Amino acid sequence: MLNIILNAILPIFSIILLGFILKWRNIIDDAFARTANLIVFNIGIPAMLLSEIARAPFSENFNLRAVICSLGSLCIVLLSSMLAVRALSIRADRRGTFLQNSIHGNIGYMAYAIAYYAIGESSFARMAILSSFLMVGQNLLSVWALTSCDPEAQVNGRKWWLVIRNIVQNPIVLTVGVAIIFAALGLKIPGPLSKGLDILAGMALPTALLLIGASLSFGAMKSMVTEILAIGTFKLLALPLVGYSLMLVSKVPGPLILPGVILLASPPATISYVMATELGGDPELAA
Repeated sequence: MLNIILNAILPIFSIILLGFILKWRNIIDDAFARTANLIVFNIGIPAMLLSEIARAPFSENFNLRAVICSLGSLCIVLLSSMLAVRALSIRADRRGTFLQNSIHGNIGYMAYAIAYYAIGESSFARMAILSSFLMVGQNLLSVWALTSCDPEAQVNGRKWWLVIRNIVQNPIVLTVGVAIIFAALGLKIPGPLSKGLDILAGMALPTALLLIGASLSFGAMKSMVTEILAIGTFKLLALPLVGYSLMLVSKVPGPLILPGVILLASPPATISYVMATELGGDPELAA
């Protein structure tokens, strides 16, 4: 546990703190943040996902029941959080981000890092394949939540058209879909392209963490206590518990249960902030 804290969690929060300090010192300004968001959302994170998922061996690590249970738990918790939106009277401009953060976990950074130390490198391939399907589910539902709850979309009567358009055009959803096809067919990314993807991937999460730190407003957090506590309950407790229960009932093989629970229990994703910014959500709540 100490290794996980020192080698995975502490570095993440140190980069977030650095982003906060850079914003405080006016080194990161609003113009830079907007441009960096576009680069991370459209280039950096897609490059990272394509690079990671396409390399994982598919056939020997794919389990349909584990995939169905993981995606089913997302849907169950999303429906529960939709009920909570009404029960807690969540503000209209925060609803999409509330729903998104209730199900969208930090798979690519937090879950992978923790799993590496918790289950070992030998079991990591199973997690990589399962995570690719979970990423598709998370991102599809997140785009739906952000778009369908966008007040502008509601006012203009274009809600469902915007949902479909944003899903089809979302670079993260498209990239994960392509990566799964590559992995399933056993296709290899050419060496020079693979190196280029690695370089682009290297900038994605550090930049996203800096942007999260730069967006933090502790004054604003006081007005979001209810939302933050509810998101934590759904994402960190309800989602892994529902997923674990479904996997036990469905008799998912034991070696896949722990990786699945780690994936579902990962805290809200760094890209939640980026997606909230780009798709009309509440960036402060996402951060």
